Formats: sequence, C-alpha cells, structure tokens
Amino acid sequence: MPAEVKILIKGFTNYDSVGEAGAEKTQPTITLVRDGDLVMVVDPGILESQQVLVDALQSEGLTPDDVNVVCVTHSHLDHYRNIGMFPEAKVLEYFGLWDKNTVETWREDFTKNIKILHTPGHDYTGITLFVNTDEGRVAICGDVFWKENYPRAAKDDAYASNPGRLEESRKTILEMADWVIPGHGPMYKNNRTGAIAEDVPKQKGAEIAVICKKCGRGMKQKDKCFCRPYLCFNCCECGLDCDLCYCSHQKKK
Repeated sequence: MPAEVKILIKGFTNYDSVGEAGAEKTQPTITLVRDGDLVMVVDPGILESQQVLVDALQSEGLTPDDVNVVCVTHSHLDHYRNIGMFPEAKVLEYFGLWDKNTVETWREDFTKNIKILHTPGHDYTGITLFVNTDEGRVAICGDVFWKENYPRAAKDDAYASNPGRLEESRKTILEMADWVIPGHGPMYKNNRTGAIAEDVPKQKGAEIAVICKKCGRGMKQKDKCFCRPYLCFNCCECGLDCDLCYCSHQKKK
C-alpha cells in the first residue's frame, strides 16, 4: 500500500512582505506521514503554542506518544524547536537516525514508500523525503522551496548557504516529485517537464538508458555512480573513502 501524507499545520512566512524595520514572523509547514507502522512528524518547528500541534494530531486520532519518528529537514531552529514533544520517537536528520543517544546511518530507501535524498543549498544539512502516495510522489523538502515558486531563484534565498547547490537540489525535486510540500506554505502540484531516471524508457540498442538527476545528461551504464545510480560520476557525492564507489577517484584523473 502507498503511504499517506497529511499537512497537520500549514506554515507561513512574512519575509517577502515585511519591511526592513518590521519583525519577521514565520512558522514551518508541519507534516504527518504514515507508512505501515511508521507514524512520522516532519519539521515540528516553532508555534505560538505546542497545544496547536497536540490538537492537530488529535484530529488525526493521534497523541505525541503515537509518533515513532520525527524528521527534521534541516538544522534551522524554526524547523526543529518542538522536537522535545516526542521524547520516545526516533529522530531522522542529516547526520543519522537517532534512538535516544544511539545513532545509525539512515538508508536512502527508508521504507518501501519513502526515499531520502540529501538536498543541500539552503542549508548543508538539508534532506528531502520523497513519499509515494495514491496521488503520486510527494516531496517534503523543507526550505529548498519556502512557498510555491518562492524564492523565485536560488540566488534570491537570503539564508542559502550555497545557492549553486540549492539550484541543483531544486532541479532534483522538480524532476522527481508530483507534489511539493515547501517549508512555509501549502502543498502544491508540480507540473513536471523534465525527465527523471525511472521515467526514461530503455530503447532497444540504445546505450543511454537513464538521465542523471542532477545535471540532466544521459548516462551510459559505465557513467553511473555505483552507490547512487541516479547520478553520473561527475555529480557523485561519495567521498574518496567510499568503499564501493570509484567516482571520486575518477574525478581526480
């Protein structure tokens, strides 16, 4: 069965309308993901009152104790302030999957219906959840996009740590997702125009079977990163100490 995604609390930001002398006010979009036994809250963030989130969970027949995983899309306070509301839940974030004081590396295929990818640029700790639902694939991406098509360009993100990487992350999301849940707004439909790897049919006798999800170039089998076959070796994120992948070594040639 596909997973279920529900926005518990719709986020907002007045950054695009407040004057220089005004006070910035913000709240993240807080999302509920259910997949089998998994009950996940994404970006519990900052709120006027924690009771707002308690009430939102109650409307779904849940209490904070029913949540077994909390996901933080990136390490900005407005997205993780209320993580302490879920003391028994595991925490999924850039550096690993935490269970109290124990941490392990998360798998990219987190469940059958949930894929996790690094999507840096707004912040280097950025991750995006790609969730398969009955309505299509939903990308819960934190502040890779704040709201629908805002900031309009990666270079316009005043808080971006690396606009170039942010542009790459945006491209990945727009190529992979049918729906986008941004960091501070409602979910919106993504009218995809770019091909994604699993959507490109293999043609008889053709060497190019897939498209790199970062640079958009066609890849032959020998061009694919072994660890991340949706990337070419030029876009590979593996380090020189990777035991499986030769891409970083090949780049040094």
